[in-house]
Amino acid sequence: MIHLTAGCKVNLGLHVVGVRADGYHELDSLFYPLPTPCDHLEIRETGRQGIVLRCDEPGVNPEHNTLTRAYAAFVKETGGAPGIAVHLRKGIPLGSGLGGGSSDAASLLLWLNERADLPLDAAGLARTALAVGADAPFFLYNQPCRVQGIGEILTPMDYDFSGLRLVLVCPEIHVDTAWAFARYDALFPHADRTAAQNSLTKSPCEANGTFLSGAGNATWSVWDIRNDLEAAVFPQYPQLAAIKADLLRLGADTACMSGSGSSVLGLFDRAAAAKAEDAAAALHAEKRHVYLLPLGNTGM
Repeated sequence: MIHLTAGCKVNLGLHVVGVRADGYHELDSLFYPLPTPCDHLEIRETGRQGIVLRCDEPGVNPEHNTLTRAYAAFVKETGGAPGIAVHLRKGIPLGSGLGGGSSDAASLLLWLNERADLPLDAAGLARTALAVGADAPFFLYNQPCRVQGIGEILTPMDYDFSGLRLVLVCPEIHVDTAWAFARYDALFPHADRTAAQNSLTKSPCEANGTFLSGAGNATWSVWDIRNDLEAAVFPQYPQLAAIKADLLRLGADTACMSGSGSSVLGLFDRAAAAKAEDAAAALHAEKRHVYLLPLGNTGM
């Protein structure tokens, strides 16, 4: 029995830059990987062809999901793969904007590639992951990255995140990603994409001057994160707007929704560790699923 752990990600800001002719949205976002919440994959080789998936989460279709798509994409790219049975234990909430399905797919692709007679190179593996889901290529590298395009343009972030604290709140609300983007398009059918792109190049906040520098960082301020999709999601789910307001009220230096929701995060600077702990405790007391996570040093 093989056991794989698939972590999640948060979006430290998300900007909708444009819509391609095929309907896919082009984004600009900072992805940060987290070890928890996480999913667990138990894999057993069956000696037969194909993949059989079992999952206790009723929202996961065992016949059509990111794991079955990842397996099929790998077979198409390489010509074969061992027959496997997978038991997926979900710890990452569905519809939370944390990339759980993409993380599961990337974990399986990495494992399949490790045991392949003729493994894919990095470009081939990334191409295969992108065929499964826009977030999947990021999880192959699992380090903070600026993510652009539809998820295929990844630039590692050269920044020291150590000492920062993240408070992540996961409400029991499922936000459908396709709905969130469709709602955004309906609200902003003639949105000025140039203005949205220019908003990425704002000067750093004068209060702290924390501005990312180096490759991939030139247009990002850690303390000036915004998620364009909040304008579409918050009116339908005011509970999420309330969580963001609570995080800011409890001392977060900045806060935003992750992905298309429903998770909401608050970022606390190095001098506010106690505030982060107090905020997590206060939100947990309201019977919310809350994670207090220290961020690490990712300087390269």
